[in-house]
Amino acid sequence: MSKRFRNISGPEIRRQRMAQELSQDQLAARLQLAGLDHMDRVAVAKIESQIRSAFDWELAAIAEVLGVEVSVLLPGKQKLKKELPDLIRGNRSD
Repeated sequence: MSKRFRNISGPEIRRQRMAQELSQDQLAARLQLAGLDHMDRVAVAKIESQIRSAFDWELAAIAEVLGVEVSVLLPGKQKLKKELPDLIRGNRSD
């Protein structure tokens, strides 16, 4: 079965959020306070589940709110190389 695949940072965003013991609602609220008015719990959930794209400026704001460098949210070279074809196609098989 194929599912949408729109970003590669979602799982790391989830890890960082959970490490800080934040709910998706809490992260969304902090992102809204940082100026991302459109970022509600559903948007956070979709990014974390990799079914919504994350713009570069959204990724920068997420990193800032989580207190990490943007590079922490991005995959290493090996993971990117492995997942890039699926990301380009917009789907993958699991």
